[in-house]
Amino acid sequence: MIDTNEKDIRQLKAVGTGDGSIKNIAYVALILASLDRPGVSFQKYEHHLEILALDLFAENHGLNSAKERAGALSTVLFERHDYTGNVDYYDDLQNANLMSVIDNRKGFPITLGILYMHAARSQGWHVEGLNFPKHFLIRLYGKSSQSDGQVIIDPFNEGKILEAQDLRNILKNSDDEGDALIPKYYDVLSDRDVLVRLLNNIKIRCLKVSDLGQTINILERLVVIDPKQMIHHYELGMLLAYVKKNAMAKKLLTYCMSNIDKFEPNDLIEQQMINALADIEKQEQENQKSNVYKLPDVE
Repeated sequence: MIDTNEKDIRQLKAVGTGDGSIKNIAYVALILASLDRPGVSFQKYEHHLEILALDLFAENHGLNSAKERAGALSTVLFERHDYTGNVDYYDDLQNANLMSVIDNRKGFPITLGILYMHAARSQGWHVEGLNFPKHFLIRLYGKSSQSDGQVIIDPFNEGKILEAQDLRNILKNSDDEGDALIPKYYDVLSDRDVLVRLLNNIKIRCLKVSDLGQTINILERLVVIDPKQMIHHYELGMLLAYVKKNAMAKKLLTYCMSNIDKFEPNDLIEQQMINALADIEKQEQENQKSNVYKLPDVE
C-alpha cells in the first residue's frame, strides 16, 4: 500500500473526498512524485515552486489580457527556467515525476502543464486543464473573460498559444483520432482529473513493459485520490488476482460487485469479476485441503 507520512496521506485522501478542486495542485503532484523517490526532501522543490511564482510576479505588470498572461508564463517557464517537452525520450517515466521534471526541466505535457497552472494561479489567474485527447493542454483566461479573452496553451511546446488549426494538427498526429474538433475536447478537467490523467499516463506505460508491481502502486494511488470511480477498484482487484494476492483482490472485487450499479453497463467486466472471484474461491479451497494435517505413514 501507499507508504508516506500521515500528513501526505491525509492530503491525498482529501483529494479523493473533495469537490475536485485542489488548493495547490503542484504540491499534491510532488507528494505523488515522492512516493517513487522515498527519502528525497521536499524543500528544494517547494522552494522552486515559490521561485516560479516570484518570477511571474515580476513579469505581471497589470497584465489583463489572456495573450499577455500567456506570454509572461512562457517567458518565465520556457525562456528563464528552460522548461520544455522531452521530445527525445518521450516515454521515459521520469517525465511523469514532478520532482524529476523540476530537476531535468523536461517532462510530459501534463507535468509541465501542472507547473504552468501553479504559476498562473499564484497570480490569481484563472487557468484550467482541458479534456483534449493524447496531448494535455491548458486554457488561460484574461482578467475579464469577455473583454480580455481566453487562450489555449501548449506547455510542452514553449507555452505557445494554439489556434484551431494547431489543435487539428495535434489530432492528425495521434494514432486513432480524426482531426475533427468536437465539443468534449474543450471540456474542463477538474484538478483531481488532471492528477488522474497523470497517473493513468504512468499506468499505461508500466503495463506496456509488464511492470505489474509499479502498475499496482499506481492503481492504489488512483483508488485513494479518485475513490468514486469504480474502474480503479476493478482494475486493481483484477491485477491483484492475476499476481495471486488473493485476500486484497477478493476484498476489492467483492466491493465492486456490491457496487456494480456504479459501473457503466458492461457485461464483460461483471463476468470477469465473477470468474476471478470463483478462481480465488477455488484456490482457497485447494489451499485448505493442502494444509490439512496428515499423519505420517507407519512403516
